[in-house]
Amino acid sequence: MRRSIRFKLFTYMLSTILIFAALLFVFNTFFAEKYYIHHKKNTLIAISKELEAYIEEYRQKSGKEADKEFFKEDTLVNKINSLEKKLGGTIVIGNDKGEVYYPAENIHGGMTSGPVHYDMRIPPTGKFEEWKRQDKDSFFMITKDPGYDINTLRYQIQREGGLILLIWVPMAEISENASLSNRFTFLIGLFTVLLTALLTLLISGKFTKPIKEMNDITGRMSKLDFSKTLQIHRKDELGELSQSINELSSALGEAIGKLSQDIDRERDMERLRREFVANVSHELKTPVFLIQGYAEGLKANIADSAERRDFYCDVIMDETEKMDALIKELLDLSRLEQGSFTIEKEQFDLARELKEQLDKYKKILDEKCLCLETDIEDNAVVYADRQRSGQVLTNFIMNAINYTDEKKRIKVSLKINAARDKAVFSVYNSSSPIAEEEFPKLWQSFYKLNQARTREATGTGLGLSIIRAIQEAQGFSYGAYNVEEGVVFWCDFHIDI
Repeated sequence: MRRSIRFKLFTYMLSTILIFAALLFVFNTFFAEKYYIHHKKNTLIAISKELEAYIEEYRQKSGKEADKEFFKEDTLVNKINSLEKKLGGTIVIGNDKGEVYYPAENIHGGMTSGPVHYDMRIPPTGKFEEWKRQDKDSFFMITKDPGYDINTLRYQIQREGGLILLIWVPMAEISENASLSNRFTFLIGLFTVLLTALLTLLISGKFTKPIKEMNDITGRMSKLDFSKTLQIHRKDELGELSQSINELSSALGEAIGKLSQDIDRERDMERLRREFVANVSHELKTPVFLIQGYAEGLKANIADSAERRDFYCDVIMDETEKMDALIKELLDLSRLEQGSFTIEKEQFDLARELKEQLDKYKKILDEKCLCLETDIEDNAVVYADRQRSGQVLTNFIMNAINYTDEKKRIKVSLKINAARDKAVFSVYNSSSPIAEEEFPKLWQSFYKLNQARTREATGTGLGLSIIRAIQEAQGFSYGAYNVEEGVVFWCDFHIDI
């Protein structure tokens, strides 16, 4: 069965406190009373030393011996009474003959409660619970006082001249203190356990919260979801681990993103390759079929007249030229896309180049009855590959000629921009607007808006893709957009060297 870290942490901490509380209670139960007795013995020893100091001090002042009359002096009696109150017990002073000097009346049971023991080398006779020698002249004894019927802790000292000092306190006070300490310890232990349990829940929850967040984030990472990051701002190991996980997530996200892009690119390349093969096959299939058919007709002598034979030969030659043009464009595009050609830039007048191009197409424009407008700014000297740039102009113009609608309008423009760092060439042809999603596809090889792929004079579908390859190789821009009653294709050329 799965147990959370929070549960384990709570269990460990609570178990530790319970063990500590149990040990405290056991030690207090079995050793508290002994500790109190030890402490009380030290107190009795200290009181005895004070008592002896008082007696000696008074003896030197009065010059009297310690006897019954000696201990009736008010000054000494008051000091002894003060010690008794300080002690909370009783002081009895007498001699080894059994006479009691203090108190004047034997109201305490004192040394008359049993036979006086004179030999300090052996325990006294009679009933007692414990007897322990302190030194050669004193001992401790726990015994029952017959006068009060209570257990007492007694400390007896025998001095020179037979003087005996007896100091005792009731054991009930010691036992009561030990019992009270046990109850207090139990209550404190119970309160500590409850408080610790509550604090442990809070602390363990706070401690395990970032771990839960890390688990959630790493779970998302395992599912390739890198959208969330850890918001744990701590200056400890958990904070460092959180930062490491965020960095790992970011790195994995970038790596997987790049890998995904590479995969998508490969898929697109594969799709384009298949389309390319299909397009080439489609473009070559018809001319090959026509050439084969007319060649077989000539061989079979179907054309029975010179005029018919010339027509067959013209068709074969025309289709051969189309195939040759297509193959040349394919080779040209392949070299452009593979970068296996060198861009040789130079300064030349693009306006003059454009005008020469338009002169070449004057006959075609007239045959198709196309209306050409021009807006060409003179002295547009650019820095580019002259041959490749001329190819760009040619392909744009032919594209406009091939796709002009029944309005038959074409406008060619060449302008220098306001910053005077670029010359912008554009070609407008009247036509229906192109859907926005179609614009990126226009620059793909063999892409035609007429998907029926008829054999009208609409070119091979490679012209715009060649423009794209040339412009990207030179580092120049290109594009297309819709305008009122037509479409504009454009590109720019840099003026600065």
